[in-house]
Amino acid sequence: MIDLPPQEDGDEGVAEDVETLALLGGRVEIALQRVGQIWADPCWDEPAARLDGPLPEAIGRLAGALLTMAASDLLARAEDRLIEISVTLTDDAAVRELNRDWREKDKPTNVLSFPAESIDPEDPETIDEVLDMLPAEAPLMLGDVIVAAETVKAEAAAQGKAPRAHLMHLITHGLLHLLGHDHVDDDQAEQMEAIEIRCLAGFGIQDPYAEIEGAPDAD
Repeated sequence: MIDLPPQEDGDEGVAEDVETLALLGGRVEIALQRVGQIWADPCWDEPAARLDGPLPEAIGRLAGALLTMAASDLLARAEDRLIEISVTLTDDAAVRELNRDWREKDKPTNVLSFPAESIDPEDPETIDEVLDMLPAEAPLMLGDVIVAAETVKAEAAAQGKAPRAHLMHLITHGLLHLLGHDHVDDDQAEQMEAIEIRCLAGFGIQDPYAEIEGAPDAD
């Protein structure tokens, strides 16, 4: 798990305990942590189509559906081995520091992904190579997804979306990076976006890349 920067003075005690989400019959575990009072904002409790209910539960349903859809080779090859993922919901200040230290970009961003393994979604044999290097009982750690609350809220407002809907899109995007997807060229971006659109549509969330009529940044 990536170490987060320490909280600012006066924010002691706001980091919640890590909550473990067990998915797909316990074959996948997500360590979910919400850091900072900003994640107590009622806006995160507002449902995003069929992703309603408590936020951790909604994230678990989304992640389970995405892994089933986009990581079938990984799940099959891992067999009974535990797969671990870390998702941290934090603030702009923490993400800015991580972005600066790891990507040399001194600014916050909406989501950061730190894959723990090099997996190529176009070459399932890369999964076997990773698994072969692990001790028999060791879990497969896919990496970390870290989200910045203020940026997510601001982008959601600008795009005319519910904050939870935008958050779910970014978590989907971040998880796909852990599964080896990227968007460094147009073909990769198109493939990655298609998976995101399909996964979210399964929960009734509209295409996150489509302009919403009447949104502040729409033409």
